[in-house]
Amino acid sequence: MPLDKYDYVIMDIIQAFKRHNKNQLIKLSQLEAGFWSRIEHDDAQSTRSAQLGERIATLYLEGYVMNKGGQGYNLTRKGKEELAYQEVKIDVQA
Repeated sequence: MPLDKYDYVIMDIIQAFKRHNKNQLIKLSQLEAGFWSRIEHDDAQSTRSAQLGERIATLYLEGYVMNKGGQGYNLTRKGKEELAYQEVKIDVQA
C-alpha cells in the first residue's frame, strides 16, 4: 500500500521530535497531539478518516517506524530514507 500525506505527517512528527529532543523518543500521546494539531484544518480532521492508530501500525509493520521497548517511536533507516526522498520529490515538483 503506497504511503499518503498522513503517513508522511506521522513520520515528519517523529523525526522533528527526535531532532528537537535529542535522545528521547516520542510517546504515542505526543504523536497523537502533534498529528491532530497538524491536520486540524484538513477534511480528515472532521471525519476522523486519517485513522491514526491503523496508520502507525501499518508504518510499523512495513518497517518505517519502530517502537523501542515500548518507550516511544522512532524512524527506522527505511523511514528516514523514505521521508528524505519525499521531501526531495516535493522540492523538485515545486
